[in-house]
Amino acid sequence: MKKLSMLFVVLFTVTNLIQAQHYPFNGLDMNMGNLSKLSNAKTRSISPENFTGEKGKGGMADPVKDKDILNQANAWEAAADLGKGWKVNPYIIVKPGETITIAEIDGPGAIQQIWMTSTGNWRFSILRMYWDDEKEPSVECPIGDFFCQCLQ
Repeated sequence: MKKLSMLFVVLFTVTNLIQAQHYPFNGLDMNMGNLSKLSNAKTRSISPENFTGEKGKGGMADPVKDKDILNQANAWEAAADLGKGWKVNPYIIVKPGETITIAEIDGPGAIQQIWMTSTGNWRFSILRMYWDDEKEPSVECPIGDFFCQCLQ
């Protein structure tokens, strides 16, 4: 039974690798069924430390020198002993009436995941998304409504 199982795993893996070479995979719709497929997609991670997702620019804040600058080390006291290269800017404080722009990127792309923790009433924080040089947002709604979190 072990030989049959191993043979199945080997054949399954080889079949997926062969298919990956014949059918280009764009990296979208990731799931367990396409983990073996290769993609030439480029990924970015947008965070309070790297608003543009530029490669190698996360963890660049200096916890002591950059404490007064938005988009720099806002948790500098807790991270003062860690130094540059550590993630010392884990959050953004958005004041009432203030607008923060995150992920202003040129070129084609796809948003595959949004992860955020917001505080306060989620109906009072508005999420706006623009693309293709639009003047009006394609998405404009309270964060709670966008993520179907009506309890906040």
